[in-house]
Amino acid sequence: MQGLNQLALASLLTILCCLLSLWRKDGIARELFIATARTVLQILLLGYALTWIFKHPSLLLVLLVSTFMTISSALHSRTRIKTKYKGIFLDNLFATTLTIWPLALVGSLLIGTDPWWKPELFLPLIGMLLGNVLNGISLGIDQFTHEVHTRKEEILSMLALGASTSEATDGFFRRCIRVALTPMLNAMASMGLVSIPGMMTGQILGGQDPGEAAVIQILFMIFISVGVYLGSMTGIRLARNKLFNPKGIPCF
Repeated sequence: MQGLNQLALASLLTILCCLLSLWRKDGIARELFIATARTVLQILLLGYALTWIFKHPSLLLVLLVSTFMTISSALHSRTRIKTKYKGIFLDNLFATTLTIWPLALVGSLLIGTDPWWKPELFLPLIGMLLGNVLNGISLGIDQFTHEVHTRKEEILSMLALGASTSEATDGFFRRCIRVALTPMLNAMASMGLVSIPGMMTGQILGGQDPGEAAVIQILFMIFISVGVYLGSMTGIRLARNKLFNPKGIPCF
């Protein structure tokens, strides 16, 4: 009950910001209110669901929840990409699954939980990976599809001169991977100097030794950065295969 009271008091800050937005007529009030309401509802439901899952640990249940989270991640990633193409959902799902699940397995084995699918570790780990890799994949594919559409004439000229699809789009490919990685690289550069990472903060507030919390945070950041790189690279490559046929002719 105390937690709900704290939540209600904290929500007053959002209400004040919404009232200020209405007064200034900047058009943010509705989006801020809806985003906050969704966050409260989704996180509360997640908390109650995880409480039940932790009390009834099951490999099948963990796999089902992880699969649901992966599919949801692919769906959200698709909505963030402005220039759509046929098969974009399956590409996102494949890139996400191929990248995240092996990393989550390696992470749980490195941390040394018994069993490896222990819900208290595996679900938060795969959730953090999905959240960050989702952003990288969507940024990378969105930038790539935008570039090949806006610079179609340049690509066609290179193809006419005998370049392969890979050669004609390799420059775009590299730039889009950098775009996908930039938010992650910026976060890693400032972490520990400008900010205390959220996961580490939560562990410290929960009473864990800061040194141990730091090690866990570093492991998670390594997994996330690797996931963003591999996920965005896979997603962009799959997008390129959809935008050009086997003969190198654009399909857009």
